[in-house]
Amino acid sequence: MTNKFFTKNILTLIILILILISTSKIVFSKELNKNIKNLITPEEELALKYCDAINKNIFIGLDNEALLKYEYYFSSIKSPEVTDPGKFFKIFKLNLNKNCSYKLSGTEQHEIFSFIKKYLQEN
Repeated sequence: MTNKFFTKNILTLIILILILISTSKIVFSKELNKNIKNLITPEEELALKYCDAINKNIFIGLDNEALLKYEYYFSSIKSPEVTDPGKFFKIFKLNLNKNCSYKLSGTEQHEIFSFIKKYLQEN
């Protein structure tokens, strides 16, 4: 009697484990991963891309080419919920500091702020 009971419980436990494993693949699917990426705000997305560009030294030699420096980054981010350029810029700077501890120079601040204003007017 105990041998049948033990076998039955082991079999039930194995079935439950298999069900748990198979459903976890559904829960952590690629669609969920895409939805998590959609939770990133435009300000944070822009800061992440900016940090990546700084780390890869993409901006070196483009001091007088603001359009080349920033147009790509602003064209690829989604529509923001924040419509105030000052608030957007403040959130962007906070995310920039959080993600790569980078401090913008005065020229960079002016250039980025003008692109933020232009970007928010278009959206």
